[in-house]
Formats: sequence, structure tokens, C-alpha cells
Amino acid sequence: MMGQLNVKTALLQPLETAMVPATTARVAIGDYFKKNTGVRFSTIFAEFKNRFFDKTESPAAEVAYRKYKLLCIADDGPIIAELGGASKVEGTFSAAFALLQGQPKGEAGFLQTNGYANIFYVRDKKGALCAIRISWASDGWEVDAIPVADPLAWIGEHLIFCPVFQALGTFEFCPPMAAM
Repeated sequence: MMGQLNVKTALLQPLETAMVPATTARVAIGDYFKKNTGVRFSTIFAEFKNRFFDKTESPAAEVAYRKYKLLCIADDGPIIAELGGASKVEGTFSAAFALLQGQPKGEAGFLQTNGYANIFYVRDKKGALCAIRISWASDGWEVDAIPVADPLAWIGEHLIFCPVFQALGTFEFCPPMAAM
């Protein structure tokens, strides 16, 4: 189910939402990158491998993810603050991977495939919050991890993704799903 919202904020414009299905088993994130997943990856950066390949995620309930267009240059701090803080933006790599499965070879869909980043916020195996950068290159998906403490600034045109259930009632632009 997809919904549209037209409210703009200082840094972010809310766009559509998509449902991410529940997971039923624990999974080691490194297992998502085995050849039998069907998702075409071109580059998995060392920082992502070091921080996430040994991490295991627990089963999770179905959740809606909303995407936001970044309207200007900003680092993670102001983006996270605008969305209500780290606890409001934090999701799972399993959710990001579920969205990748809908576009395994860079097809059009919920994630952008124009070379700009799709950014998810996920805690690494040591508990540090990281921006997971997922972008389509001509030969597959690229995946990297950047600690939010890093001063890297994202340019406009990137998309930010966060779970809706964690922000319900917090912001005008994150209404309950029934109101969409």
C-alpha cells in the first residue's frame, strides 16, 4: 500500500510509503549477500562489511517505511533531528533488503535507481548508529555504511527512509497509516 503526503519541512519532503513484510527468523546480515538472494550487488564496501556482516537481526513485525527527499545539503545530525531523533529513524537492514528484493536488478520502484543514495539508519554490531547508503550503479547495487558521527554531508536528491511506526503521533508529517 502506498500513500502520498505533500507537507514540506526545512530539510525533508515526505514522499510515499511502502510496507515491508515481517521477518520470521533471525538472520546474519552477511547472509543477504550470498549469490542465491537474487539481488544483484556490484560493490559492498569494506566499512559495511566490517560493521554489519557479523551482526544478527531478530525477527520483526511488518512495518511501513516512508521515504523523504532531502531538499538541501545536510549531514546526518540535522536530518535525524528533523525526524525526531535517533530512536525515530532507526530501522533494520532486513527492511532495506526487503525493499531491494522488489528491485533486484535496478528496476524502477520504491528505491531510486538514478545513482543518488537511498539512506537508511541502522545500528551496527557494536551499537553505533550508521547511515546505510544504498545506490544503483550500472552493474548492481552498492552498499556502504557511514557512522552518523562522521561529518559527511549528503547532497539534495538523496532519499532518506525511516519506519513510520516509530514516529506515529510525533510529527504532523508522520500520521497514522489509517489517515493516509
